[in-house]
Amino acid sequence: MARPLSVRLLMTCVATSFLASAAPVEVLNKGIGGHTSANGLSRYARDVEKLAPDHLILYFGINDALNSRKLVPLANFRANLQQMIDRARKLKVKTIILTTPNPIIASYLKKRHPTHPQQDLGAWLKAYDQVVRELAKENALPLADLRKRFLDLQPDQEAKTSLIRNLANSKAADGVHPTAEGYKVIAQLMVETLGDAVQPGDRVVCMGDSITFGSGMTGAGTATGNTYPAQLSLLLNKNPKQAKADR
Repeated sequence: MARPLSVRLLMTCVATSFLASAAPVEVLNKGIGGHTSANGLSRYARDVEKLAPDHLILYFGINDALNSRKLVPLANFRANLQQMIDRARKLKVKTIILTTPNPIIASYLKKRHPTHPQQDLGAWLKAYDQVVRELAKENALPLADLRKRFLDLQPDQEAKTSLIRNLANSKAADGVHPTAEGYKVIAQLMVETLGDAVQPGDRVVCMGDSITFGSGMTGAGTATGNTYPAQLSLLLNKNPKQAKADR
């Protein structure tokens, strides 16, 4: 027997109200400029454990490898990341993502860090990239391969269409930090890497350095504006059909 129209309308309204009232996914920006994995470990209790995230995105490595004032040896870098992973597992974090360092423009960085002990900064960064890959494999964790994604989209980091800020696209000899479009690419990669793990009401903590912070972007240090946590929040909180279409 068909239900009266008034009942069917009521059921539709209730269902629509239920979907509309679904708790949003909370994305928190815990990036700090200049930070290494050692700095991240020192604030881990405050910025991760205290927040008890459902999902954690870790992105360290560029300062560890290239910031001549704060260099972290490879073995220490590995140990620091492993400690973060172990502590996240004790928290019962559902998803722990490791991220490979984005490509850089080594010539720009060499000018800013003339006392760096390594001559080939690009090759040196690849050693830290390899540690991230190894840790993801050893710990059976999802890897957000940001290096590959950026290089696939534009292999020439000094081109105007590079996703890294350079003289051609921003009149800045930056060579490390993404453009606004680059931050969107990071967010999209994180959505793909998270897959279907994130549910309404979940909390996602983005932990890292100035790239997570969103250096040079509107909303830097927050999950608003043009930062990758902001773009990630937008993608995760879209209508599921729309989010799927955007992937």
